[in-house]
Amino acid sequence: MKTRIVSTALLATGLLVSSAAFAQLNLQQFGIGGGNSSGNGAGNAGAAASSDGISQLLQNYVGANQQVLSGQSSLASAMGLSSAASQAQQASGLLSGGTPSVSQLSQVGSTQQSLSQTLTQAFASRSSSGSSKPIDKQAFSNGLASLGQGVSQYSSLQSSLGSIGQMSPSSLLQSGMNPQSAQAASYIAQSAPGQLQSLASTLSAAVQYATSHGISVPSIAASALKGF
Repeated sequence: MKTRIVSTALLATGLLVSSAAFAQLNLQQFGIGGGNSSGNGAGNAGAAASSDGISQLLQNYVGANQQVLSGQSSLASAMGLSSAASQAQQASGLLSGGTPSVSQLSQVGSTQQSLSQTLTQAFASRSSSGSSKPIDKQAFSNGLASLGQGVSQYSSLQSSLGSIGQMSPSSLLQSGMNPQSAQAASYIAQSAPGQLQSLASTLSAAVQYATSHGISVPSIAASALKGF
């Protein structure tokens, strides 16, 4: 009986060690927890690596959104949707200074979603009605290039979101994050995949509209849709 109890205890201990090692590997993939907490210097190195990794994620995400909003603004302008173009420019302004808050990121995401719906509806409406309203083809092509670049940048984020999405904000804080960066990183991990799918759908509709209306489609817009 004692032998069975000892064996069970050893097995449980082994599982705990394995789980901890697996978690540590996941964290280290993103520069989190790379230091040894037994010494101040090593612990600081781990926190610094973590901070750098998350800062890079935030920077890349902001850059992707700025490209997307620039593209949406150009597409809206080309279609004569001045109000939508203005909304895109205002949303882009929320990303222009420092680390954005979750509230700002949420507002940007909501605006992007609204603009995507507006643009997609405009493409469908103009196509079905055979509207002869003038289209600024150069502005539309420029919008396709920016939106395509933004979708490509969104796609490149996916490889660094998996493990972060499984971490709670408190775990990120323990790894050396300041509260705003930790919350923003958690928001991005949860929201970016859905945003990417929505933006790819909008880009696809824009490319189809361009193709049927004699508008040049930049290569970046076509290549960004591969895999969707």
